[in-house]
Amino acid sequence: MMESSPDYRADTRYRHEAAIMYEHYRSGRYFEGTMFNYSRGGMYFESNFAPEIGTEIFIGVENSPYTSGHDVYRAKVVWRKKLERAESYFFHGVGVKYF
Repeated sequence: MMESSPDYRADTRYRHEAAIMYEHYRSGRYFEGTMFNYSRGGMYFESNFAPEIGTEIFIGVENSPYTSGHDVYRAKVVWRKKLERAESYFFHGVGVKYF
């Protein structure tokens, strides 16, 4: 079941945990992470690599909340933060907006 996470954003956020792999568009390098919530316009994920704000990335989601199965999204990094070890197994939290 999906739960909303109301806050002051343009779109309602829904909790959904799924493994992701994303490609840094300019370098062509791939990184792994975990998506924790999504909305119609973007998602939040955690990873050990955090692209710079404004970077374009392609995100592959294994258990997509939008469609059954695997899906790919083009997005731009709009914010990032360093995570404390007590918060997560990853080093960075990343917010992206879809194109």
